[in-house]
Amino acid sequence: MTRVRKNPLFEIYTENNFLIINNTNYVKDNGKYELESISSLELIRNLSFFNKIIEVIFGFSVPAKSNVLRINLENGFKDIVLTNCDIKKVEILIYEKNQMTINKE
Repeated sequence: MTRVRKNPLFEIYTENNFLIINNTNYVKDNGKYELESISSLELIRNLSFFNKIIEVIFGFSVPAKSNVLRINLENGFKDIVLTNCDIKKVEILIYEKNQMTINKE
């Protein structure tokens, strides 16, 4: 799988059947999540009100004010604030994990 890393502030990757997240800006988001217990991953883009209007009316893709990775677990969900990372690589990671889940079913 893809390894997303912005040294030394943010890191997300898979290793030995675990999704590992290290984020020095939001230490409470750090953790290891067993891939088997993750039902899906989502990227939530938080836009300002003005940016939402531009995106809806004109169809322009505007940069998000912030991004959140939602990890849907068997017993709930966990939101991880994404800081200082390449969102395109996170999107690839999400796609790969969700494809693994679909193929498994």
